[in-house]
Amino acid sequence: MSEEKISGGVQSLEVGLSVLNALLEHNQPIILKQLSEKLAMHPAKVHRYLVSLIRMNYAQQLDDGQYALGDQAWRLGLSCIQHTDRLQLVQHLIYALQAQVGCGIQICKWSPQGPVVIQSLESNQAISIVTKVGSVMPLLNSAAGRLFASYMPETMIKPMMQTEWQQESPYARTIVPANWDDFLIMKQKIIAEKQSVVKGDLLVGINAVGFPIFNNHQGIEYCLTALDNESYLALENDCDKLKLLQLGVQSINQFLSNH
Repeated sequence: MSEEKISGGVQSLEVGLSVLNALLEHNQPIILKQLSEKLAMHPAKVHRYLVSLIRMNYAQQLDDGQYALGDQAWRLGLSCIQHTDRLQLVQHLIYALQAQVGCGIQICKWSPQGPVVIQSLESNQAISIVTKVGSVMPLLNSAAGRLFASYMPETMIKPMMQTEWQQESPYARTIVPANWDDFLIMKQKIIAEKQSVVKGDLLVGINAVGFPIFNNHQGIEYCLTALDNESYLALENDCDKLKLLQLGVQSINQFLSNH
């Protein structure tokens, strides 16, 4: 590429992206004065670019006046995660599994806030699922949350669970497990079975089962969750769909271990 082509561009866009990059690098809410110092830019100029980023939902201003990343910035990051090489390698298996069982399928990855939905395939049934790409799943009442909690270090998980126990469930459901000792019992079962089953604990009438997708070091990298109404996805031991899901996830893990 010639120097002339490289030099061409939109300077205002580059400045705006530098403001976005500063928010990304800081990775927590920041006041305007601190952000302008970080950018070596006049606060009034930074504010103009923040207004545009907020309009496009790449940034947001919090109630305390600080600035943080907006939902669109998170979606951009999640889209990049979804297209990582390892996840792309098994897309054909994920789609084939959804077609075989007919349930909704969600892929979650761990984030500092908890499990985040990075891919969602709709059910063949007429059901309404409120979780979507970008949703952070609770550790206690969701299949993905319980699964990640069982495989992640307890020193990391316990404070996050304690926070959830202290908060009222946004879905007005009873929080299960009710305490740390109950979770440890649940954890043993989840690890032994390599699956986490939820029967209406998060959403009334919706069953879900989460399975670990492992990395090369046999640590959990993703959670594949199948979810559907309780009549279609019964999740009993003799449930044919559950057996198909177990075999499907085994195939995904086997495929990844060979590539």
